[in-house]
Amino acid sequence: MENTRAAIIEQSLTLFSERGYEGVSMRDIARAVGIKAASLYNHFVSKEAIFNSIIDEMALRYQERAEKALVPQGEMTLVVRDFMRVDDAMLTDMARELFLYFLRDDFAARFRRLLTMEQYRSARAGDAYRRFFIDSALDFQKSLFENMMALGAFIPCDPAVMAMHFYAPVFLLLNQYDHKMGHEDEALDMLAKLVRQFALVYSRKDGKKPV
Repeated sequence: MENTRAAIIEQSLTLFSERGYEGVSMRDIARAVGIKAASLYNHFVSKEAIFNSIIDEMALRYQERAEKALVPQGEMTLVVRDFMRVDDAMLTDMARELFLYFLRDDFAARFRRLLTMEQYRSARAGDAYRRFFIDSALDFQKSLFENMMALGAFIPCDPAVMAMHFYAPVFLLLNQYDHKMGHEDEALDMLAKLVRQFALVYSRKDGKKPV
């Protein structure tokens, strides 16, 4: 039962990312999985339910990957405390791990392709794209940088601007190299430069220690 459900999610994601959400029927999904169309409804009541399960699966996979990449997780105060012990090299390594995840991981790449393609044709996909790739990232970073400023790690400034400054070039870099296979070293070199430049601009230079 669970294997069939997982196969439905996998095959649906492939079909959605190739044909678009509206271009795939429940019968198409059943055929790709190798089951009868009627049997598909034993696992999912609708195509929308499958789409929502794909989003949930991506969120779970991303969380697991973030933890493996040593990105601090949990309540914001504790997250900030963890980041206070992160130097430029470690921050670069974390950014590198997550960057390569979205570039190389097959599930993540298909998911991003699906939402990128569908965001202007489907309100559902557009909402998921903004929530997953823009709003959540910016909200987390804004809160993180705001707390780190309060602790004295960064110079006083607008945390929303900081979040945009940090995330926008990384997001652009991911899209820039999405179709440039064989140029990962070039992309990673630029990613490291972006992180170092960010730290150079926003880190305190007055010698004061974070509280």
